[in-house]
This record gives sequence, C-alpha cells and structure tokens, in this order.
Amino acid sequence: MPLFRCSFWLLSLGLALFVGCDGVGIRNPFAKPAPVAKQPAAPKPAASPGTKKPDPVAARKAREAEARGTMIRTASMRGGKTSGGGAMESRLDVHDAISRVGDDLKNTVEYSPALVVWMVDTTQSASALKRGFQEAAAKMYQDLGPALAGKSADQLTSAVVAIGGAQPQFLIDAPTSNLAAVRDQINKLPSDDSGAEPIFAAVDQALDKYGKFRSQNREVAVVIVTDEAGDDQDKVDAVIAKAKPLGVKIHAIGVPAPFGRNAGAMQTSENRRDGMPAIVQGPETRRLQRANIDFMSAGFGSQEIDSGFGPFALNYLCRATGGAYLIVRSSSLGSWPGNANVYGSEYRRKYPPQYISAEQYQQMLAENKALAALDAVAYLPQSGALTAPATNFRAGDEAALKRSLDSAQRLPARLAPPIEAVYNRLSDAEGDRDKITDPRWRASFDLALGRAAAAKARTDGYNQMLALLKGGRKFEDPSHDTWILQPADSLSEAGSRLEKVRKQAVESLQRVIDENPDSPWAELARRELENPIGWQWTEA
Repeated sequence: MPLFRCSFWLLSLGLALFVGCDGVGIRNPFAKPAPVAKQPAAPKPAASPGTKKPDPVAARKAREAEARGTMIRTASMRGGKTSGGGAMESRLDVHDAISRVGDDLKNTVEYSPALVVWMVDTTQSASALKRGFQEAAAKMYQDLGPALAGKSADQLTSAVVAIGGAQPQFLIDAPTSNLAAVRDQINKLPSDDSGAEPIFAAVDQALDKYGKFRSQNREVAVVIVTDEAGDDQDKVDAVIAKAKPLGVKIHAIGVPAPFGRNAGAMQTSENRRDGMPAIVQGPETRRLQRANIDFMSAGFGSQEIDSGFGPFALNYLCRATGGAYLIVRSSSLGSWPGNANVYGSEYRRKYPPQYISAEQYQQMLAENKALAALDAVAYLPQSGALTAPATNFRAGDEAALKRSLDSAQRLPARLAPPIEAVYNRLSDAEGDRDKITDPRWRASFDLALGRAAAAKARTDGYNQMLALLKGGRKFEDPSHDTWILQPADSLSEAGSRLEKVRKQAVESLQRVIDENPDSPWAELARRELENPIGWQWTEA
C-alpha cells in the first residue's frame, strides 16, 4: 500500500495500543504467577466525568502532519529503485521521475497547501532532458486535476525558473494556481547558448523568494532539472544552511556522476566563452579521490563507469534538506551515461560518498596523511602512460644503436617527473593507510598507490633497461642481431629498488580486487594489471 496510508494505519494502531490499553499494568516476566482467587464480578464502573472522547479534529491534524512529513519523500521517491545511493533500475527516464514527483504532490495536496518551484537547466547540453521534462510535466499537471477537485483554489501553486546564463530567469515569479498557465510557460522554456549553470546561486535566490511560504502553513519543494553538477558547487554548504531552517525540501532530477571524474569522455555542443569547462557532471564525492594517471591502453579506461550516485553537491543538497536526487538514464539524453558500466545496489550500500561539509572534509584530511596525500595527488597535473614505446633495437652499428636508445629514453624522461610526484606523495603516506575506516577512501587510496607504483615501475624500469643495453650486452646466439624489450612480470634485472616498487604495485592492485569485488575500483585494478609491470630483454 502507499506509504502514507500505511503510516496512517500504523499511527491508528499505535494510538489504539497507547490509549485503549492504558489500564494494563506491566508485570515482571520472571516472577512466579500468583494463585488465581475467585472474586465476585465487579459492577461496571460509571463513566468518569473527567474522561474525554478522542478529539476528531486533533486526530485529523495528526494525520495531516504525518502526510506533510512525507512530502516528496515517500516510497515512490526515496525507496525502491530511484534515489542515488539506493537501489536503482538501470534505465529510469525523465517521465518516470516527474511521475513520481506528481504522485507525491497528490499525497501532499490531500492534506496541505503546497508550492512546487521548478528550476530547469536551459543550456544546450540539457536540451534533451528539458524536452523530456516539458512532455512529462504537461501530463503530470493534467493528472493532478482530479486530486485538486474540491480543494481550495490555491491548494497547489507553482513557480518556474530557467537556469542558464549569469542570472536565473523567474518566468513565473509569483506562484500561481493556474495549471494551464504553468503548462504553457513550461512549454515555452527558453534556450541558453552561454553554457553557464550557476545552479546554487539560482537556488539561493529561489529560497529568498519562496522560503517565506513555509511560514504560511504551505509545503514548499524545489525541483531542479539539470544534466550537470553546477558551476558553483562550492556554494552548497551556504545554500544548505539557508534551506534547512526554512524547511524547504530540495530535489533534483539529473544524470549520474561519472565515477571519480568531473565529466565523462563525451562530445558536447556547448562552447563556453568564459573559460569554464563545457561539461561538469561529477565527481560523486566532494573532491576527486584518484590518481590522475593515464592507462597504458587508453586514457582513464577503455569504458566509462557510472558512479551510481548523483554529482556530490546536488546530491548533498537534496539529502541535507530531506529531498531526493533522482538519477535518470535514457538513450534520449545523449552520450552520457550511454552504455557506461553500472554497479549494483550492494556496491552503493557499501561505498556511499561521505555527505559532509567542506569544513568536516578538511578536518578529516588533516587527521590522516594517507587521505591528505590522495586528495593532493588528485589535483596534480595529468600523468601520461608509457604507450607504444620503442622495443626493437638493431645491433651492429654501435653509433646507430646509441642514437636509437637515446631517442627511446626521451619518452620516460618526459613521463617520469609527474609520475614520481604522485608516487612519492602516496608512498610516503602509506603508513596511515590502515587507519582509514571508510571503505570508499580505503579502496581509492589502494588503487591510487597501486597505479602510481605500476606507472613508476614501468617507466623507470623501461629507462633502466635501455641504460643497461647502452652499457653493452652480448647475444647468446651469435646469429642474432636485434634486441627486443618485452613486457614481463619482473624487474629484477633493472635492480632491486625497482623490483620492490613493482611488487608494491601488484600487491596494492591485487588487494583492491580482493577486498572490493564487484566494484569500480576492482575493475580499474584489473585493467591496470592487464599489462605486465616489468621488462625483460630477448633477442632475435
């Protein structure tokens, strides 16, 4: 049954148990039963003049308060398969999300006046999401008609705000109960070509305008519809501090954040003229928590990974105000999330981001060197990978061989410094690794250290093996004339120091896989281990 009906039934049952059984004493369950004595039947007691019958008005108000408490937070929104961080279906489209908002509005207006403020991203990247919202909202308002029949004329009011550009546009500024006017304005939402999305500044202004309606015994919900995380995510703590005392619930409908990244690898039609990134859809954590190192095969990975959570700031805003972030995944939205890998509900239950303030986050970093190191390396310059290095070196002409070796060593010489910076920072802080209690942080640190050690072992090992060949080497077979450097599971020839780094990489990556099965970290660790972390010379 719907949650609010279930809640009312349980509330009634609780009242019956509390009021109807107040003459029942509490007996010691360990005491011996007293002997049963025959007693004359007692006369029925006269009604006490002080006894009051239950007040139907008070009971009704209690039920209404219970219903108001469930606004936009009933099972259709928070439970089952909808909100980021809970179990979710792999494909929830905009129509589904708006339908669930509509169901909860029906519940709310049954017992309380309500105001819903739609804040819609009108930038080019969100055009498909906006179209889906326009279609779904028209149907939702049509379906709300019967629920409003017989109610006060202003039982449900709406405001519409367009996000896009430097300032939001309050298209329906004064809330209106004219559903036709609301549908018409939603159908005429503008388009913005600047790409600017100051979402949190817009919400802040909306709270200034509409927060006052909560003091008028009216429920207020803000619903943000966007495909990005917002240009001003740093304002989230201030917006939460303003929204919570007002009692305004904030909800969002949007795409999942890419795992550990600000954006997925996608094409976009937006062209920002203000120097800001064209697309920002993540990360799912307050700050990045990964080593920014390329894979040998292809970039950050050959496949995209869906984090299973919304962008941190929006998700945090929703949770902190009692709202929900509804993740939509639909091919009609464009390239993201597309066919990105999605992990199941067990992963989301075990590895939720920490929804804490910036101050709390910084305090956590200050208390653990490993966490501080991971945070620091996440913002170091991108480190390249040793992709397609020269591996065949023809002997015979010593001068020519030296030139080819010198040329080959230029690549590791260029790659080594940024890799060294990442590795040294993480390796120096490894002593605090075992103090990490959060499984997400622990998996992230192990993966970052393993990948940094792997990059260092491959790059420095390659360079060292070339240096050894420069020092002279004899063929085992006199008929051979070419040295071939092949990937191998050893760096013993390059020296004990690099072999130790190689083993550190393998151990860290394997620990990620063993301790975090069926997770994005395990997938990336396996991807790193696809290529051997070492080198050996062969001849031909």
